[in-house]
Amino acid sequence: MSADTEVERKISDFLRRNGKSKALVIAKEFRIDKHTANKHLYNLERSNKAFKTDEQPPIWDLVENMNELKLTPEPKQKSQTTTETSGEKDVEELLMRSGGLKASHIARDLGQPTQIINKQLYSMEKKGKAKKCSQSQVWSLNEEWSDESLSQESDSRLQDCKLSSHSELFEMITELGDGGYGCVYEVKHKLDGKTFALKKVDLTGKADSEVKALAQLEHPNIVRYITSWPGPDIWTSNQQRNQVSNNRKYLFIQMEFCEGGTLTDWIRARNDLRKQRIIGEIHKIFYDIITGVEFIHANKLIHRDLKPDNILFRADGKVKIGDFGLVAAQTDQSGNPIERSKRRGTPPYMSPEQENKKNYDEKTDIFPLGLIWFEMLWKISTGMERVKLWPDLRNQSFPEGFSDRYSAESTFIMKMLSYSPEDRPYAKDIKGDLQTFFSPEQDLLSQKTI
Repeated sequence: MSADTEVERKISDFLRRNGKSKALVIAKEFRIDKHTANKHLYNLERSNKAFKTDEQPPIWDLVENMNELKLTPEPKQKSQTTTETSGEKDVEELLMRSGGLKASHIARDLGQPTQIINKQLYSMEKKGKAKKCSQSQVWSLNEEWSDESLSQESDSRLQDCKLSSHSELFEMITELGDGGYGCVYEVKHKLDGKTFALKKVDLTGKADSEVKALAQLEHPNIVRYITSWPGPDIWTSNQQRNQVSNNRKYLFIQMEFCEGGTLTDWIRARNDLRKQRIIGEIHKIFYDIITGVEFIHANKLIHRDLKPDNILFRADGKVKIGDFGLVAAQTDQSGNPIERSKRRGTPPYMSPEQENKKNYDEKTDIFPLGLIWFEMLWKISTGMERVKLWPDLRNQSFPEGFSDRYSAESTFIMKMLSYSPEDRPYAKDIKGDLQTFFSPEQDLLSQKTI
């Protein structure tokens, strides 16, 4: 039995036991991403074992449960024209709300195979409704079509907004963070009410690098990029803006909003004894982090600012790596080392070479990962305790009792904290060791607390 067949058998058993369900619920149940869950559900639909309702997102159930639930599958004999028109309308509405998305993101949000979404998008392109940016692979509505196709209600709401900038489509809820590399806001889209994270940075070459990196890093463990645009800062008064600069321009980066907080919050709650540390949960979270880092490195990039503040959780607990403000290429176009600026990053988590060398590679991201893994395992009660412990930890000296209690983990963390990058493992090797020694995918409820 193939791995896909086994997963689909388990999904069928789940639907048989629990009845109708959404793809996201199934994804959580089997600890897979929503895209993978949808793939298996559509396979079951094609084999006439499952069906979905017309709701968005659709509700799935087994065909054998149909009579009990009094639900009917979609009619099999829909005309091709009707199906395509209905699908294009859903795509059009999603593009109108978001401003622009990749085909794979549209497929994920609508619960459809990417192949079908691509067909609809190219059909819309022929009709002059949509266009595709060849560099970022992001689809958006043509301005002319977008203006004509807005509903009367949406048009009225847009007029009320008196838009002078794309940013005015959003209402700021709160400021999430403000640092040397920009501000991040929690915002609500004024038309559809959906919540996003919106980052504001100075319009520079560095900002351009961040956007290009996010656009190419499409992965379940990396914060999802939606779109970006240049514009003025609309959330300060005119007087404040004039005091800064009359001509200052910003780049706004729209991303998915992670409601579950940061890894810093997760660690703090356990240091304060508000929540228990569960060893299986720790290994699963760290496995997701290293999986995301492995993907970044496979795309020939270095994050350069890995720390608990930049590791986020969605509401469903999915781990997401964020803040690519310091992302850099591993080598130049000829494959040669790049001379870099020293001390770019967050000092407590910088690797030794980030502090004092101009040439370094992706191994520089492994050092902070060792520190992060330690923090997830070991309780640090006070700021003073942290101040005393941290220099020793950075020099591979663990507090008394750590190596006895976590003998396997301490061996791996020791290697990750090696002073020389050549002695540190690659992300893909750490991921393999986690799979071999710690079984991060096993049932977390069976894991011991620590």
